[in-house]
Amino acid sequence: MANLKRLIILIFFLVSHPLITRADLLPANGAETAANFAEISVLKDRVRVALELDLGDVHGFLAKAPQDEGPASNFSERTGKAFEVLADGAELVPQTVQLEVRPRKPRVTAFRPSYGLTRQDGRSAQVVYVVLDYPFDHKPAEITFKPPLTSDGIPTAAIGVIFDHLGVAVTDYRYLSRSEVFYPNWNDPWYSRFENPNLTRHHKSALMSFVSVEPREVRHEVIFRLRDLEGWLDLKLGDETLLDANAMAKIKRQAIDLFSHSNPLTIDGSVVLPSLAKVEQLSVGVEGLKVLENPSETNRATAVLGIVLSYAGDALPNYVSLKWDLFTEETDTIPVQITDPAGAVPGQVTREAPNITWKNYILKWSDPKTQPVTVAAMRSISVPLMSFGLVFVAAFLAVFAWRNRSHHWQGWAAAALLICLASGALKTMTVEVTTPTKTLSDITAAAQVTEVIVSNLAIARLETQGPQMSKALRKFVMAKALKDVETEIRRGLSVTLPSGAMAQIKSIDGLVVERIEPLVDGGNRILARWDALVTGGHWGHMHRRTVSYRALMDVEHDADAWFLSGLTILEARIDPQPLSAGGNS
Repeated sequence: MANLKRLIILIFFLVSHPLITRADLLPANGAETAANFAEISVLKDRVRVALELDLGDVHGFLAKAPQDEGPASNFSERTGKAFEVLADGAELVPQTVQLEVRPRKPRVTAFRPSYGLTRQDGRSAQVVYVVLDYPFDHKPAEITFKPPLTSDGIPTAAIGVIFDHLGVAVTDYRYLSRSEVFYPNWNDPWYSRFENPNLTRHHKSALMSFVSVEPREVRHEVIFRLRDLEGWLDLKLGDETLLDANAMAKIKRQAIDLFSHSNPLTIDGSVVLPSLAKVEQLSVGVEGLKVLENPSETNRATAVLGIVLSYAGDALPNYVSLKWDLFTEETDTIPVQITDPAGAVPGQVTREAPNITWKNYILKWSDPKTQPVTVAAMRSISVPLMSFGLVFVAAFLAVFAWRNRSHHWQGWAAAALLICLASGALKTMTVEVTTPTKTLSDITAAAQVTEVIVSNLAIARLETQGPQMSKALRKFVMAKALKDVETEIRRGLSVTLPSGAMAQIKSIDGLVVERIEPLVDGGNRILARWDALVTGGHWGHMHRRTVSYRALMDVEHDADAWFLSGLTILEARIDPQPLSAGGNS
């Protein structure tokens, strides 16, 4: 009731004191921060428009009021007429579903460096929220959306917008600055589109393929829809429209069986089968691709799945070839993106040309391998060389005096005594002499050892196979600790990114040794912290994050090298603000 009173007072003030409207400059992106926003859904029997109107722009959304009506009594009707929707050229009559003043809705975008809740200065904290339904009695072939415009066709205010059709996202965040024509595909909403090619979403194709060539693994990742899978397999789903978790688990297993033996992949001349396969449910929207964690119900018509097929290897291959054989009735062209350590290259396969290949043209490539930790630890000793020299001269004079006692030996003896006294007075004049040691006694040496160990840990984490990881660890881990260190690496250094991918450590920075302690059985325990830049992605969606680690490391010296004898990851804190995100950024 209080909100309604505030709304009536607000509307009366706005209508009684007209505001000067102006057209804003509409940027090419950042529509999620627009002062006014519309969420538009095309449903089976109506169009639903949810408007958020900035308090400073409400006047621009009001149609002219009839002279015989009050300014506040017909606010919703006037707002509906200001935002027009036409079906096959006929104007639809709006019905008000909801009208209130409420806080502005924060919006998240996955494609801006800030990656998070965006805010634009100058917007009102509260908005007039209006939900309007535009019913139609038949499924139109085209729908026109017309925002409030001046007589010259200029928008009265900037309007950010997102569209969906029957639950399928049609656009990312965009601006609605003119009349736009929408062509709904009632049989398959994925292929609904706008006449304006700028009004679209990032994942345009219903079926997409991504091949990642990495030093220890080749991955083939595919985005597909449940309705596409039904075209390839008889899933025996009957007439069900909503599927529970058990049904989806069975569907995932069937998808793995199909993809494991379809679209054959050749690596260095040999056809290979995946060593690991995993299927996730995905959503495609303004936040990009998002992994859905075990939804209780799944809409059969709109479900999107992603599969990751992993092919383990020992080194970066020289040649990879993919032959695509899973097409659909609607799709003859499949976008394929191939990514290697040098970057990503887009391509495509068609029914007429179903093969796509990758060759290793990387000229400067060093295969990442662990190295022995041969950092020389030294112990520093202060040696009073001046005193030693004087003592040596005094001893020489004493011997000379003893042998020449008949010729003024007392004078030589007195000289030797004076030199001995001088050596005692000059004992503080020392020279630092370093000697090799098997213990770490200073922060500098400990930091050098730790830096090499941390670098080796990052390289060992690249290994996808157990035997290869054990081989990599033997270069710098004591044999007695191999199993425990490998377990701790997989537990403490594994980071899962929002795409569902396992991150790889790309670089290390800011390493600090906080403390060194001697161990009872020899060696040292090091408490250290460092920052790691980690990257990873699936289905063409790459993430980069900074992870701050803190760990205890037990090190021992053996055979002129340092070895890790114990590892405990105390902390792995992920920076919530990534450096960048989005398609291969």
